[in-house]
Amino acid sequence: MIPSFWRGKFATASVMIITSVFGPVSVAYAQTYLIDINNVGEAVTIEQAKPAYPGDRVRRGQEGWVRMHFVVTTDGRAIDPIIIDSSGGIGFEEEALKVVNDWRFEAPSSEAELPDNLVNIRTRIRRGEDAPSSDFIRDYQKIMRHVYHEQVEKARGFADETSERAGWNLYESTMLWLIIGRIEGAEGDSFGKLEAYRRALAIGTRRSLGNKDRLVLLGRIFALEDECGLYADVTRTYAQLKRLGEDSALVAELAPRAAEIEALMASEQTLAANATIYNACDCETGEPLWYYRPERRTFSFANLDGNVERFEARCEGKRIRGNVVEGKLWTLAPDWGSCHVFVFGDEGATFDFLEHLNDSQNESTGEAAVARNHVLD
Repeated sequence: MIPSFWRGKFATASVMIITSVFGPVSVAYAQTYLIDINNVGEAVTIEQAKPAYPGDRVRRGQEGWVRMHFVVTTDGRAIDPIIIDSSGGIGFEEEALKVVNDWRFEAPSSEAELPDNLVNIRTRIRRGEDAPSSDFIRDYQKIMRHVYHEQVEKARGFADETSERAGWNLYESTMLWLIIGRIEGAEGDSFGKLEAYRRALAIGTRRSLGNKDRLVLLGRIFALEDECGLYADVTRTYAQLKRLGEDSALVAELAPRAAEIEALMASEQTLAANATIYNACDCETGEPLWYYRPERRTFSFANLDGNVERFEARCEGKRIRGNVVEGKLWTLAPDWGSCHVFVFGDEGATFDFLEHLNDSQNESTGEAAVARNHVLD
């Protein structure tokens, strides 16, 4: 996919839908903090402090984005944050982790903790820089020349140098993640390509990713999720595609495969997602992980390669954890609501995450009872 600015075209101004906006704090450069909490439970915000801007990054024009998962306690505190995605550098990750400890929510009416909460924190510098600088365009063109000539190692080297130099706004970061996705694909790493493309989609605005580019990118993500067996994600991606361009040729092209996947998920066949543990947070408290929102309630692990240590399932009404043991079945009770499963271990370790149609097999082995009673404090 060739981004808009590579073709010399620029889209209209960015439009964002957010939950909260925290306003200007710097005399030299005004900053905005866009904090969007997408909680599955019933958490209602009372206090939500903004993160501090990291170091001298503001003078360099650096913008950041952090996606974090956290738990709301019975008395309304936010605890156990997990960085699951970010862009902009370690400083933004560390400040996001610091500030969440001060957030307060209304005490849950159920008198139980609310474990399944996602937040996106987008840090912008309001200087009208939702466009690429001449320095970035020069670096971008240099990297892309190597990509086009299949000089993957050189492209990777220049992309890493560009990333480490920092000072990029979110528009430039979107383009950089698209480049990194191309390089990951050229290196044969489908999971790495998928993660880079997902990050570009998450931070891209209408200026950096117009509707046409966004449709193409979603199509690439659809294919990669399909390749990795992430069928629950495929169905959600296809729903996004339909909302964005229901009458588009791409949606029509992918419709037969989307129907096949829906039929597969409704069948009795075990679903196998190919998973790779990666380092989502470079901060000191970060831990390599893989996460997923399954559609089925019973799951197990297979084909472990490397150190895959433990998992934690955070649902709307409950959370559980356990050691990853090949072949052991776990069941999430239906009344727990929607769940995210986090798997922790060494970066680069791989495994298959298996989704089973029902828990009848669990009931005969007693594993469902183990899972349901192994609740975190």
